[in-house]
Amino acid sequence: MTWHEWREAPAGDYAVIGDPVSHSRSPAMHAAAYRELGLDLTYRAIRGPRDEIVQALDHLAALGYKGLNVTVPLKDLAFAWADRPEATVSVNTLCLGSRTGISTDEEGFVRSLPEDLRGPVPTLILGAGGTAQALARRLIRDGRLLQVWNRTPARWDGFLAEHPGAIQVAEPDPAGCRLIINATSAGLSGESPPVLWDRIAPDALAVDLVYGRRTPFLEQAEAAGVATLDGT
Repeated sequence: MTWHEWREAPAGDYAVIGDPVSHSRSPAMHAAAYRELGLDLTYRAIRGPRDEIVQALDHLAALGYKGLNVTVPLKDLAFAWADRPEATVSVNTLCLGSRTGISTDEEGFVRSLPEDLRGPVPTLILGAGGTAQALARRLIRDGRLLQVWNRTPARWDGFLAEHPGAIQVAEPDPAGCRLIINATSAGLSGESPPVLWDRIAPDALAVDLVYGRRTPFLEQAEAAGVATLDGT
């Protein structure tokens, strides 16, 4: 798939921005939709590193891009860039003209789950970025018993102060949880959080929010004998 560094991006209508972004299926999906609808629009894949995201978004707006989909690890920074964020801590869609940001991640995630896991089942979230915390807020509103883990525990401090019902665990231990969510970007670099797979329940579901590739997290979950779901 063709993708562009943000400084080298041609003018266009819409795009997905991330780092990395080469794995994204968004250009193919949007191109197919445009053809079906008879729309003369472009949709590109653009790489924007975290430390350059503000310049990248301003540059793409100046090039005439109308909107962007935002993927990891940029969703929290896109939230900060938006003047009108219609979300809590991260956004996955930006309207560049009005600097409006929205997130469809949380609702889309819940709808992707099997019916028996859409209720308040015990859940473990791995990671502490914008996507992880936005999803955690939604799951708590659904009444879930929530455990969270991150390599840097302090990244959950603000969230836990607001949501004392959530529990931070010292190890990524899935014991007692029906749903284990990998919200880290480790899979993009071929890595996985150090989950204690020998403690997972056989009726659990392991979900990796990365899509477009079979991550080590999902491979390890399958080897442990549990069902898996990617972020598609």
